[in-house]
Amino acid sequence: TVDAWQAARNDGEYYVEHRVYRAADGTYRWHQTRARPLIDSGVAGEWVGTSTDIHEIRGLQERQQVLLAELQHRTRNLLAVVQAIAHQTRRTSGSLDDFELEFENRLRALSRVQGLLPQAERGVVDLRSLVEAELAALGGNTDVAGKVTVGGPTVGLPAGAIQALALALHELATNAVKYGALGQPSGKLTVTWRVAAESDQSWVELDWREAGVRMPPAGTPRRRGYGSELIERALRYQLRARTRLEFRQDGVRCSIAIPIPANEGGRP
Repeated sequence: TVDAWQAARNDGEYYVEHRVYRAADGTYRWHQTRARPLIDSGVAGEWVGTSTDIHEIRGLQERQQVLLAELQHRTRNLLAVVQAIAHQTRRTSGSLDDFELEFENRLRALSRVQGLLPQAERGVVDLRSLVEAELAALGGNTDVAGKVTVGGPTVGLPAGAIQALALALHELATNAVKYGALGQPSGKLTVTWRVAAESDQSWVELDWREAGVRMPPAGTPRRRGYGSELIERALRYQLRARTRLEFRQDGVRCSIAIPIPANEGGRP
């Protein structure tokens, strides 16, 4: 403030943003102060100006910068995810047509997740919404009695876990439509979850269980695809998840346990 006054003598204009003590409540608030000397006022050294409380504006500007930095961070992350999906899809596709179909479906799954993220930040998205959205997108009708069963407590997922988990569910559902419970008349699918506590850490444990599926004969070579790598490697790295993927005689069995903040889920 003093330096600005010193400079104003030479510049002919005073401008500074500084904090002013407000005696009423003992707080310091940001003000913008401007002044200019009066010319021909008849009083030497007389200045006129304003001092405006801009405390809320400063707060909004700071929050805007935080949001901008977060947007840039998420954009970089999203592009990295798309790049990884493209690379893995190309590596596991037998033809350009296969690549186009798989890549487009995975981008659609990613797009559905982006639509859920704003809701997650408001604390209104639970695991059921994520599971049912992926099943509905691929034709897994949970209304068909005995075909698909979905159940578990209300669990609010951390925003950082939604994207990776949604992609894993998409891969499981896609495989079930092509080869498993959602593609065979006798197949049944059960998706359940629970919340468990271990010392000071809560976990949401999801169980994907297919039954009544005609699986390939034992010993048939099985190609390791994008879904397997996502579940068995990426989830463990990104989310510190505990995962297990099994191809049993009557269908796929997958368990995914993700650590969550204590206040995000229901009680075990």
